[in-house]
Amino acid sequence: MQRAVVVISLCILVAACSRTRLAYDNADWLLERYAVKTIDISADQREQWRPVLTHVLQQHHRIELPQLVAYLDLATHISSQTDPATSAACLVDGAMGIARRHAQLAIDLAVPLLADLDTAQISHLREHMKQRQQELVERYLDADLEERRTKRQARFSDRIESWIGSMNDDQRQRVENALARIPDLTPDWLAYREQQTSYLLDLLEAGASTETLEAYLNGWWLNQEDRSPEYRRQWRIARLECIAFLDDLAPTLTPGQRGKLRKRLGKLRNELAGLLPADHAPVERMAADSTCPFAPA
Repeated sequence: MQRAVVVISLCILVAACSRTRLAYDNADWLLERYAVKTIDISADQREQWRPVLTHVLQQHHRIELPQLVAYLDLATHISSQTDPATSAACLVDGAMGIARRHAQLAIDLAVPLLADLDTAQISHLREHMKQRQQELVERYLDADLEERRTKRQARFSDRIESWIGSMNDDQRQRVENALARIPDLTPDWLAYREQQTSYLLDLLEAGASTETLEAYLNGWWLNQEDRSPEYRRQWRIARLECIAFLDDLAPTLTPGQRGKLRKRLGKLRNELAGLLPADHAPVERMAADSTCPFAPA
């Protein structure tokens, strides 16, 4: 969740719009496959875990999915304005709030599995996390600082252009200026991830109880505990600068860019709305307001 600093806050909601229904309809299978990959879950454990998985997915379908649709309605409304005032803060904080709600569901899914791991499975998880950490370091922490900066700007620009289309020279300059102000949290994020993962694995090897594991994951995934003071300070700066950048970029969008953004938001919104239960109450479309209904509590 540390990477919620991405410019287009909606990126947390979508991988590829055309695959939204396919992914959602097969979420149980995908999550079971992930459990096999990360902890080598056994057939017996899978059967015991399946009711938990079913309950969490039903909860997401009933509670979180309507929230995602309403959030996209709000984003569409904001994207239609030429001067969205303070709306960027709502979008960013709303995305973080949605990420937090999904983190809670992830904890509900993870704890029953983690509490039941044997020694071999803990070793399997340790090796998997070690490999994943190395992949992230190789991807994001290029030893050449200038190459790292170039790749960061390319990722930033690609995310924006996937929503609005090609940027002009002025917009690209605004991106470059913003990235000079937004701290690169990647080194801190990866160090924090490694620290927290190591402690989790130590807890598992010590036979920690379900209550202990739940408390630890709440502290990590929900509250971001045990971050250094400097990391927290840089995070606050990154959030504020990200909001400032969105406020700066929004008035520069051309009619074509604004239209593409609304079209993509609308397509994703309709796909997600189409996944709602047939007997679900209609989702009330949200209007931009001075207070954000999706910000973290």
